[in-house]
Amino acid sequence: KLPGLTETSSIGASGFDKEGYVYYPTNCTQGKKCPIHVALHGCLQGKWRIGDVFAKKTGYLEVAELNNVIILFPQIIATQTDPSNKDGCWDWWGYGSPNYANKLGAQMAGVKKMIDCLRAINAALNA
Repeated sequence: KLPGLTETSSIGASGFDKEGYVYYPTNCTQGKKCPIHVALHGCLQGKWRIGDVFAKKTGYLEVAELNNVIILFPQIIATQTDPSNKDGCWDWWGYGSPNYANKLGAQMAGVKKMIDCLRAINAALNA
């Protein structure tokens, strides 16, 4: 694993994998307050299918380290049950609910909870 890339339990929401990834640049763990960027994988690109390849091979980690940006890589899993999401896609067409494209959608609300948690951790590291 690259330094700073850790697995983290997700905050329960529709279609989330049990774990995702967070990258903390070196300076962000040593007292520097850092912004957060969310990187959403594509269909068939979740941890359940390709492991940490999306997180490690897209260039996000190198850019994050150079620019002191925490990167959150939440993960969606493939499901065969209702609502069906056999390719493990983020809900960009409404398979989960009609609120899929706004902050009331289960996935976006889950990502917001993760961001809030990371903000709290970042604040504690910089207290």
